Amino acid sequence: MRYVFAFLILLVGGPAWGYEGLVLPSVDFSATAVHESGASATRETIHYADGKLRIDRGNGFSSTILDLTTQTQCLLMVNHTYLVLPMDDELFRRFVARTVEMSGAKAVGTERVEGLETTKYAFGDDGALEAAGSYWLTKSGVMVRREYEDGVFGKNVHHLEYLTHITFEKQPAGLFSIPAGYRRAK
Repeated sequence: MRYVFAFLILLVGGPAWGYEGLVLPSVDFSATAVHESGASATRETIHYADGKLRIDRGNGFSSTILDLTTQTQCLLMVNHTYLVLPMDDELFRRFVARTVEMSGAKAVGTERVEGLETTKYAFGDDGALEAAGSYWLTKSGVMVRREYEDGVFGKNVHHLEYLTHITFEKQPAGLFSIPAGYRRAK
């Protein structure tokens, strides 16, 4: 009976699967996302609006649009082709927090990060990730910092992910759709 009910929800509509277990920001914003891992660091530009997150990696690299409500991702490649795939669970965790109930995180205090008031949460191993650390979340659901250790090839690696140059403003809808002139990759 449970399976029939689930099937009916899929047919007639129900809650968006992507919202389950995620803390989606309640505001539109753009920012520079920095990921420091060991001795390397990467910078990306991100845009967020209404359950969608665009990650731009710079000239000559692909862009990714995550739809957190449908749990799909669209890869926009530099050769003007695109792919639509199931969402990469590890990628969204860099930018979107999971609910306390899903992650087992515990609030451990408040801090100002990038000029914003945040609540700091400590989390243990998170699902398939064998990583434990902390993340800082604003009341509007923006995760402005995440820091953790994980094991890579038998060695612990320290990761620091944070947002800079955060701008809260309406994001153009066109950022979250496939640009004109792109064709589906085969």
